[in-house]
Amino acid sequence: MSSLLTEDSDVVRWLRAELKARGLTRLELSASLKHQGTLHDDTLIFTAPDGALTFGSLPEAPRAQVQELMRRYHASAPGLGDIALSIVCDAHAAPRVQWMDEVQRQQDAKERARAEAHFDSRHYGRALAQRVAELMDAGADLSITVDPRDGVSRALWRAGDGSYAHGLRYIQGHSQAKQTFASRDEFIRWLGEQSDESLAKAEFPDDPRMWGLGTFNRAYFARKTGRRS
Repeated sequence: MSSLLTEDSDVVRWLRAELKARGLTRLELSASLKHQGTLHDDTLIFTAPDGALTFGSLPEAPRAQVQELMRRYHASAPGLGDIALSIVCDAHAAPRVQWMDEVQRQQDAKERARAEAHFDSRHYGRALAQRVAELMDAGADLSITVDPRDGVSRALWRAGDGSYAHGLRYIQGHSQAKQTFASRDEFIRWLGEQSDESLAKAEFPDDPRMWGLGTFNRAYFARKTGRRS
């Protein structure tokens, strides 16, 4: 959609003329179109040579032009969600135009989270898994809060039928198993092959923003078993 706006567009020319007329260092337009294209907002940010900032809004004619451009952008793909437009005019540089939509914001957030994610990929091993199984056999509380507002925790527990379970526990008292293991040895094999990385990514493999939120890790098991691993 960059073709909607160029250096020769009326809105950009207006901004550059204002920049020069006011003797500014920078003039930035920040505009948004929200709520399925029904709510428009815009802000002008004026930067004086001494760095002082003042704020304003577009006059009627440029605002109408910006609204029309943003509605065209939205109409081209309604599924993009909220839309933002930034035009930055500097005194000694070419104007910079950036469109942003909800889909792109979500994707950018995922990429940032992916770049910042660092998890231990070492397998826990059988010895640690055995110690965790012993705690489960003894009825120890092995849980980590997932959502404190809804009272949801991720937990490991021994079920009434003797199986081993990994899943969610709710403040109301019931549990929802995501994985069950018929025997102690089956559970030990599974946990021994896991790592901080595998548990962190298991539930939301394609959304790095959710990795490691309310998931078990080596440090937790070390605290619970009282031994380093």
